[in-house]
Amino acid sequence: MKNQKNHRKRKMYKYYRKSEKREKLKEDILNLNHTPAAVVCEDRHFHAKVRNHIASALLIAGMLFLLTGCGHVTEEMKAGKENGIALMENGDYEGAVAEFDSLIDQTKHVSSFEIDVLKYRGEAEFMLGDYGAAAYTYDTLVKVDKPRAEYYYLGAVSLANSGDAEGAENRLESGTRADEKHAAAGYAEAMEALGAAYMTAGDETKADEIYQTLVEEGFSSTEVYNRWMMAAMKKGDYEEALQHGEAGFALSDDRAKKEIAFNQAVCYEYLGQYEKALELFRSYEEQYGQDEKADHEIAFLVTR
Repeated sequence: MKNQKNHRKRKMYKYYRKSEKREKLKEDILNLNHTPAAVVCEDRHFHAKVRNHIASALLIAGMLFLLTGCGHVTEEMKAGKENGIALMENGDYEGAVAEFDSLIDQTKHVSSFEIDVLKYRGEAEFMLGDYGAAAYTYDTLVKVDKPRAEYYYLGAVSLANSGDAEGAENRLESGTRADEKHAAAGYAEAMEALGAAYMTAGDETKADEIYQTLVEEGFSSTEVYNRWMMAAMKKGDYEEALQHGEAGFALSDDRAKKEIAFNQAVCYEYLGQYEKALELFRSYEEQYGQDEKADHEIAFLVTR
């Protein structure tokens, strides 16, 4: 029994969870997702993009598995992987992680099958909100597969979501060394996540630099401009924030225009231009529907 335990410890791709670590991760997640009352920033589109990049990596892994095959994989193990995928699709990420862990325990050496399972486990951990575990899984993939830029970028996103901006930046730098042209999937998402982590840490200057770099490198989007806008607002530079908002509105991408519209009204309110702010909040509700936060601001502004 003791030898079995030691063997399990030597398997570098096995992640051991402890309740206190999970609770700490939950605290980090809550802190990262905290948004000031007067500023709105939706992350649903961002997470969808991350999932798309994970799905692309999994598709490639699946193709490699079909080409290379794997003699030691039993039909039972293949069924277990399919069950894990089904659990993910049904939103049972914790059950999926448990299924993938069980499959990893059954393998005796690293293979294309196990690499495929690790990728699915990383996605399940990320969607579960167990960002530290997801980062560990992507670090493991770097070791047992290849130092692919995608793994570094997904690890960076995971660490950024856990609140570890420094760790995220290190992974991002490792990714860019393998991807000098920043063409690999996940680069822009890793940069966005790192900017958000620095915002949460109170370093608006670094966040500002990251969003500026994204725009200069051709990764403009309404989400990037909205985050850049928020960085300027946190610095108290509302004129600059409005410029970023206008640039975001000029894009054909509509995903974060609702958030930009809200933030524009907030900027004018902070600038003391109450009539303009009231006009924009009313316009916001006409376009996007009644909003509790907007109602609160309108109630305040009509008294000014």
